[in-house]
Amino acid sequence: MNNVQRLSLPNTVPAGIEVWLLELNLRAPISNSDFLLLNKSERAHALRFHTLADQVRSTATRAALRRILAEKVAMLPNQLHFATNHHGKPYLHGGTGIEFNVSHAGQFALIAISTNGQVGVDIEDCNRRLDVSALTEYVFTALERQSELMTNEDFIKRWVVKESVLKALGVGISEYLQAISVLPLGGKSYMVQSDHLDWSDTKAWLIDVPDYYAAALAVKNHKST
Repeated sequence: MNNVQRLSLPNTVPAGIEVWLLELNLRAPISNSDFLLLNKSERAHALRFHTLADQVRSTATRAALRRILAEKVAMLPNQLHFATNHHGKPYLHGGTGIEFNVSHAGQFALIAISTNGQVGVDIEDCNRRLDVSALTEYVFTALERQSELMTNEDFIKRWVVKESVLKALGVGISEYLQAISVLPLGGKSYMVQSDHLDWSDTKAWLIDVPDYYAAALAVKNHKST
């Protein structure tokens, strides 16, 4: 069985935002009940992965997303229809006003749901060994690099924040890495600076996830409460 729980978020995250953590059993076979919830293209996508773990990860995450969204819109999970924007970000067809985003790493997946602005989420395994010095200039702007990144974990924490922002904006990751600077505000909060003025209302937060992982949430165009 895969365990799903709603996460506690920083108190400055606006109302109408939820993040769910899915703990995956990657050694178990694909759940038949999960697989039956998926449409034809989702099933084909899951089965294109070469390893069982990746097939389970894809199937279980999509099924969990369908179940959570179905409760929000009072439909059956297998009745939901999805579309994508021109950058490939998926959205729920039908003008529901609900935004969502998904990320996974290792044995965990995150599902962010929003009725209060565009949303992005990212989770990464902090045990991944990276060439921080080689990647820093590619990933971060000159303004971001003024805050020194000392360790592998520091880099990953800054990376998840930046990726969550780009996912909330709904743009391609690699093409826009240098188009925004994501800067710490103190605590777990971050602000965005960009020449795209309508992107600067995006906010981001590090969120608490299991040990040895780092994760972040970003929200754009949220309404003040």
